[in-house]
Amino acid sequence: MSAPRPAVARPLITREAASTWLAENGLAWIGGGGLALGGLLLVAYAAQKGIFTPPLRIAAAVVLGALMVLASEWILRRKAETSRHLLAAAIAAGAGAVTLYGAVCAAHGLYHLIPFWLAAVLAAAVSLGLLGLALRHGEPLALVAMAGAAATPIVTDISSWSPLVFEAYALLIGVTGFVLAAGRRWGWTSFVTALGVALLSLPPLADRQPGAAAVLVALAAAGPMAAFWRRRRTGETPAEAMRLRQASMAALFMVNLFALAVWFAPPTPASAAAGVLSAVLLGLTALAIAARLAEPGLFAAPTLATVFAVTACLLFQSKGVGIAARPPWLHLLLALAPLTALPAALRLPAAKRTQLLAIAAVATAVAASLAWPLLDEAGFAHAWTPAALLGAGMLGLSVLIARRCETPSRDLGLGLWLGAAAEMVFLAVHAAVEPRFEPAAFAAAAVALAAAARRLSWRGLAETSVAAGLLALVVMLRPAFIGEALAGRLPLALMAAVSGAAAAIAFVAAWLLKAAGRRNEAESQGAAALMILLLGLFVGVHVVVVGKPGEGSGFLLDASLRTLILLAAGLVLVLRRRPDDGPVARWRTLIVIGAGLAHGLLLQGLVANPWWGLGEVPAGPPLLNTLLLSYLAPAMLLAVAAWRRPVDAAGRGWVVGAAAFGLLWAVLALRHGIHGPAMGEAGIGRGEIAGYAVLALATARGFLDPRLAARPEASWLARAAPTVGWIAVASAVLVFGFIANPWWGPEQALLSPLVAAVLLALAHGAGAALLLELGRRDDRFGTTARACAIGVLFVLVGLVVRYGFHGPAMGASMGSGGLETWAFSAVWAVFGLVVLSLGSARKDAVLRWAGLAVLLLTAGKVLLVDLARLDGVVRAASFLAVGALLLGGAVLVRRLNARTAKAQASSPPAAD
Repeated sequence: MSAPRPAVARPLITREAASTWLAENGLAWIGGGGLALGGLLLVAYAAQKGIFTPPLRIAAAVVLGALMVLASEWILRRKAETSRHLLAAAIAAGAGAVTLYGAVCAAHGLYHLIPFWLAAVLAAAVSLGLLGLALRHGEPLALVAMAGAAATPIVTDISSWSPLVFEAYALLIGVTGFVLAAGRRWGWTSFVTALGVALLSLPPLADRQPGAAAVLVALAAAGPMAAFWRRRRTGETPAEAMRLRQASMAALFMVNLFALAVWFAPPTPASAAAGVLSAVLLGLTALAIAARLAEPGLFAAPTLATVFAVTACLLFQSKGVGIAARPPWLHLLLALAPLTALPAALRLPAAKRTQLLAIAAVATAVAASLAWPLLDEAGFAHAWTPAALLGAGMLGLSVLIARRCETPSRDLGLGLWLGAAAEMVFLAVHAAVEPRFEPAAFAAAAVALAAAARRLSWRGLAETSVAAGLLALVVMLRPAFIGEALAGRLPLALMAAVSGAAAAIAFVAAWLLKAAGRRNEAESQGAAALMILLLGLFVGVHVVVVGKPGEGSGFLLDASLRTLILLAAGLVLVLRRRPDDGPVARWRTLIVIGAGLAHGLLLQGLVANPWWGLGEVPAGPPLLNTLLLSYLAPAMLLAVAAWRRPVDAAGRGWVVGAAAFGLLWAVLALRHGIHGPAMGEAGIGRGEIAGYAVLALATARGFLDPRLAARPEASWLARAAPTVGWIAVASAVLVFGFIANPWWGPEQALLSPLVAAVLLALAHGAGAALLLELGRRDDRFGTTARACAIGVLFVLVGLVVRYGFHGPAMGASMGSGGLETWAFSAVWAVFGLVVLSLGSARKDAVLRWAGLAVLLLTAGKVLLVDLARLDGVVRAASFLAVGALLLGGAVLVRRLNARTAKAQASSPPAAD
């Protein structure tokens, strides 16, 4: 049996229900609105066309209003089952009340038929009658009446209303609506009344009466709150209370838009009325929050509106700004946000207290931070005083928050409050203290906050102390400090004293934070102190080495000293590393060494390089010059730091950095040794290229060192060794066989012939020796390296013969005589015989094959070249010599092989 299908719930709103509502209620609303508008238009039409005399017009309006009220009573008295329609009755009564309002206003404001006191009495009577009708007909009547009452001045030529009458009328409308909303617990009536009163504040603004508009806006804010607070509670339902509360909160939010209009209203923005209105809205919102009539987040509306208004007035109207945005009233206005929020926050639970304190504190800090530069730009003296006073006051008031908190060490609201207060104090310090003394001043603020954090376990004190230490570092980077020092306008002694004092004070702050048990903050403060010290050293070194602008340049040395300072500081941190270091201490070490490595590679490696960069020529003799300081010293510092650090990604990076600096030193030292002061302009000669090939082979030798592979922590280097080795061997073959060959290589640098020859010979010899060293491995790479070593030696032997006949001009033709050709054949044969003999003696197949290859090459040369180019005795001698050498070689090889076989036969067999 299949399970029964679940019943499908019918939608709450069906087509039938919607059509019924439109037919009954929608038409009623439309009809009531038409009646109200018709009554008002009748009065307006009568005023414009002059069809009736003024008394007749007013009488007609009164009769029409009364008929509407009577019609509503007739509808209300009908039986429920016949034509009784409560909504229609309420709307008809509301339309009648609106018409009566309009008649009274026109009788006094337009035609002056009645005096003001009588108009006030009649308007009050209409209001009281409306109140009574609303009690009988329900909320729809109140909504229609309020909307109509607010529209009455507009349709009756508002320009003819006197300001006093208009203000009294708006106040009466507002009070009536709020009393009605409180008595009947009508939330919509409360909000519509507030909206109507707020809209009625716009005509006074247009008439340059900000005070009158501010009063109406304040009433629109206070009315719904008073209605909710003093509502009739007998028989109250939760839904009614919720609607009144929502109306109160919505009105408090809405009126801030009208408050902004008061702030920017002519003739003078930021008038006294605007300042008082913002103060009232701040106080009302804080009072509503304290009385649990509104949520804490609502405090953001008046706070942000005030901050925006003050900032905009100072930014766009700085010269003609009103009293509300001028000291000292500006100070008081900005202080009202925390002063009104704090008492309310102390009455709230933790979560809501944190929200309210955060809004007040952050908004105040932002306002003070924005107001200072704007006031300063406008020419106000001591523009930083609002920030100083507010910050000091909030720091003092934080005692009240700490007493109210359950756990001050973890209370977020207290931390945000202290952070905002400290930010304003920092702003005042920045504005009041001369730039040359700012680092020490911020360091003093850091140590004061650290001392407070040691004594009081409040959240926010340690964090703000660290922020002060970082600000001490930041202000050192300002052009007003570092720029003046580098330009020589700030005395070096004063700069050193300020930097040293700031670093020492920051270190004291770090010690106090550590004593307070705030390890992470202490490490951060220590890192800031270290950076302050390093920056001071950088500036001092630059001034000493480079001097003032125009006194010469020591770009490379200056950059090198900065790199050494960073790497030395990082090495100290590595040596001081402890197992219980926090994350800040660990990251501090990585950041310092990483900064030194990046700084060195970027500047010394690229920008300030003495070869291809802007750096100066090294000072000193070859190998013992400033290149040691610029490249070899950083390599050693990085190597020691990597050696003292466990194997990880950072340590591997430091090893690579050390290798890069070491290789740079070797390359630049070689070039400086060859070219001297001309190392930046001279071309690359054959001997220099051969030297670089030797460096590549030496690097490969280091990577392939068996001791490196034996260390587990260096296994990642050993894995890269084959790649490095193959690249080095290929480069050596290319350089020694082709690029560095004097017959077809590039132009030799400007060296003496003897020096060039010796350098080239030494490079070939060193390259062959390194290749033989690399060839000790019993694998394919070792075989290739040994074969390449024989090839390099073969090239060297040929170059020696060539140099003996031609000297440096090796590119000459071979037509210098048959003796040179014969010498090549003889030397090659001797070389091949020696290699073959060594291979046979050592049972090295590579050497044997290499020797045979050389001998066969020599034989081929004799047959193909010597036979064609030589003649006479030289030709015969060439054949005889080569033949004798080949024969002697064969005998020697046989003898060596026989001796080896005999030795193997006489040796006892190995035990099983």
